[in-house]
Amino acid sequence: MPLTFPSSVAKKVRLALLHKCNSSRKRRDDITVVDYSHGNLSSVPEDILQYENTLEELHLEANCFQELPKWLFQCHVLRYLILSDNELDCLPPSISSLTNLERLDLSRNDLISLPDNIRYCKLLTSVDCSSNRLERLCEGLTMLINLKELYLNDTLLEFLPGNFGRLTELKVLEMRATRMRLLPVTLPKLTKLERLDLGANSFIEFPNVLTNLPSLKELWFDSNKLISIDDSIDKLTNLTFLDISQNQLTELPSSIGDCKLTDLYVSDNFLISLPDSIVNLTSLEILTANNNQIERLPNNIGNLTSLVELHLSFNNLTSIPTSIGLLHNLQFLTLDHNQIQSIPATIGSCSSLSILSLRSNCLTNVPDEIGRLSLLKVLNVSGNFLRYLPCTLLKLKNLQALWMNENQAKPLIAFEQERHPTTGQRVLTCILLPQTDPSMNRHTSKNRFIAEQTIDYTHRPITLRFANDIIDEPRQLVRNPTPYPKEMRAFANILRNYHHNHQRQVNRSPPKKYSSSSNLLMVCDEIPIDKSWCEHINSASVGSMNSDPLCCPLARSHDDLLCSTSPLDDIERMRPDILPGQINDIDETEAENIEPTAGKEMLDKYWAEVKNEIDDINIVEFRTTDLPLARIKKIMKLDDDVKMISAEVPILFAKAAELFIQELTIHSWLQTEESRRRTLQVKHKQRKF
Repeated sequence: MPLTFPSSVAKKVRLALLHKCNSSRKRRDDITVVDYSHGNLSSVPEDILQYENTLEELHLEANCFQELPKWLFQCHVLRYLILSDNELDCLPPSISSLTNLERLDLSRNDLISLPDNIRYCKLLTSVDCSSNRLERLCEGLTMLINLKELYLNDTLLEFLPGNFGRLTELKVLEMRATRMRLLPVTLPKLTKLERLDLGANSFIEFPNVLTNLPSLKELWFDSNKLISIDDSIDKLTNLTFLDISQNQLTELPSSIGDCKLTDLYVSDNFLISLPDSIVNLTSLEILTANNNQIERLPNNIGNLTSLVELHLSFNNLTSIPTSIGLLHNLQFLTLDHNQIQSIPATIGSCSSLSILSLRSNCLTNVPDEIGRLSLLKVLNVSGNFLRYLPCTLLKLKNLQALWMNENQAKPLIAFEQERHPTTGQRVLTCILLPQTDPSMNRHTSKNRFIAEQTIDYTHRPITLRFANDIIDEPRQLVRNPTPYPKEMRAFANILRNYHHNHQRQVNRSPPKKYSSSSNLLMVCDEIPIDKSWCEHINSASVGSMNSDPLCCPLARSHDDLLCSTSPLDDIERMRPDILPGQINDIDETEAENIEPTAGKEMLDKYWAEVKNEIDDINIVEFRTTDLPLARIKKIMKLDDDVKMISAEVPILFAKAAELFIQELTIHSWLQTEESRRRTLQVKHKQRKF
């Protein structure tokens, strides 16, 4: 019978209860399942060894194990070993002792490789190595002839072993988010493979070896770089699920109509139309083709009699075929953000329709037959050109939401009846009708295929001035961005050569000092400073020091550097007597006289940039963090109330911590500027709090 230990109980108390429950030999013989999951344990409890003769299932997931003891592998009758969500970096070769092991879960660890001795676990049917740092598979894994499920998602694999075809019993193979580009030629030997997930990889061409998998039912090939699909896809006679969304497809093969698909996902591609043969998929239940450039639908789309969901948002459709009325099983129809001008009256024959979304189109009227959709629950017609609605809408007793505007507060509002000024028929109107300026409600992501208009900023003023400000004469000043390290080293050599050529002009030998802006060791002339120049320099801005990543953390990319300027340029303009090699070596005591700028405005700019980065972030970038996830997860588990931690939570906390550190650094630097200093100290951080 299962024995579960809550994570809130201390380790010593847990072990004491365990010994109490197992005081008799007969009691120990009854225990076959032990659960130590989510216990914040750093080592495997030794009392597990008491059940080595009976233990069949051991749960050790969501702990802090960095290694496994050798005595653990003396439990020879163990059938299920769950070690997911730990900090393991290797699996001991002693795993070969577990000859009865059937399921092994090693996901969400830090494994680099698997031991070759795993070949002796002949009864293994399921192995999960997802979310590890695996770079290759050992030969021993390909000798597990009874393996039926293999999960290798989120790893560093670039290829599979050439003898991978030995796994003839394999039914499920998942390799999502890896570095895979090619598949072994022995893959067709997996004659029993039913589900294959190759999403989020870097495939450019559709592998021909996939068409030789006769038992394949589900194929996930989304988020790749496919340009075309092979015509031989019709050889997959048992294929029922196909996801090829988020690729670069411009057309689908006509042979796709010969498959037995029930689910087809082709969103986020560059499709202009759907092949006419698609209407032969009489078993198709879900068709999703959002975010394409589809201009028309097959006229016989009504032949898809089993269709339940049809999603065609963000396309270029202008009309809907009248045969859509033959889709009696259709329940969800979304046609948002197209250019549809009218809906055919046959829509009233879709008797099972419950959700109809026509948002952001060019509709001027809704057919009266819509009142025959007795099961309709949600109708969205916002962002169109409607002036009235048909009175037949009052017959929809099951209607729960009627959206006519993006800013509508309630799902249903009161209507009034009046006569149509042209036809004289009774129509419905309300405060939200007629719909005016529907472009305000249109989404802009549909225009991702339309070239963005170029805005000319040539004559745009780049400086804010008040009425009492004195406008200086325009100057021909060219500001150079702060170079990257390689450029800085080259620039340093140029300065040294320049100084060597002008050394004869120096009255006395110059002292050596470090540059406060570029951190380069340079020999420069002694700079004579008069009082008038000091008064002038006191008004110089230090906010532009953001161009130097050594001075301020706001310059985080090369683009930021190109857009930034340095106060040294102002010094060069005001001190023509200083050589270029001398400008970077102004004494630090002089720099303290520079007044702080309105650097707090940069904080608002920083958060605006962070928001844009969050909106544009992808999966791969989201998983890349600067902070150690294992340490963050360990800290979270110190709380007794935390029992389970999802894989995404530590990543989210890491991103939040990075933003906190960056904001704290900015605030501290502002405190440094207010103190008229160039060196960030602890007291500046303390002032922030």
